[in-house]
Amino acid sequence: MNEHSNHSNIDSVYNKESMRRRLERFSRFNISGLCPTLKDTQPHFFESFNESHFALMFEFEQTIKSVRTQPFSISYTDDKKKRMYTPDFSLIYCGGSVRVVEVKHSKAIDAKTKRTHFLIEKAFEKLGFEFVVLTENDLPPRRALSNMKMILRNALSMKVVNDEHVNTLLDVLPPELTLQKAHAICDALNLNRNLICHFILKDYLKMDVSCDICDETVLINNLHGFVQ
Repeated sequence: MNEHSNHSNIDSVYNKESMRRRLERFSRFNISGLCPTLKDTQPHFFESFNESHFALMFEFEQTIKSVRTQPFSISYTDDKKKRMYTPDFSLIYCGGSVRVVEVKHSKAIDAKTKRTHFLIEKAFEKLGFEFVVLTENDLPPRRALSNMKMILRNALSMKVVNDEHVNTLLDVLPPELTLQKAHAICDALNLNRNLICHFILKDYLKMDVSCDICDETVLINNLHGFVQ
């Protein structure tokens, strides 16, 4: 089954044709762009640095299997007036639960904004969806974001990941090793070094991304003992 198919349950509830949010995708007045992803069929669109950073963070969260940006619009009532709201992200978790995400800068949240978010949250509760507001305070440090961006870029550069190569590398990786040793193993087996980034992205290998990455960076094999 296509891992993105669960989003059809959301799309059947909301009519994307009625979305009010029709912003220019690229202009000198908006901070906007596209983020590569393995968790949707098309790149993620963002309208702020924080949105792009959360899109990146979601790629590394293994409990999230599908992510969409500006996926639908929902109507809610405010003082007996019908209003429309388009979230920044919808997340589907491996267990099937759905979380709807609004990204805001902390300084942009005041009493009026909190009231609006409360009304939106109640509208989503009726549908069984969790609604959360995330700010820059929920992001990892800048160094971690920079390293995660590099890891994702390298992992995606392979285009297609050969399952046989993955299994070969999994068979020989020790419980703990340095990045330099991991690259040496790849070289000895004539494998693409970017497989290591793929393994980090998939959480097969654990790395402390909050520190500078160098040859002596330690990698922990999360699958050691499980691979036969």
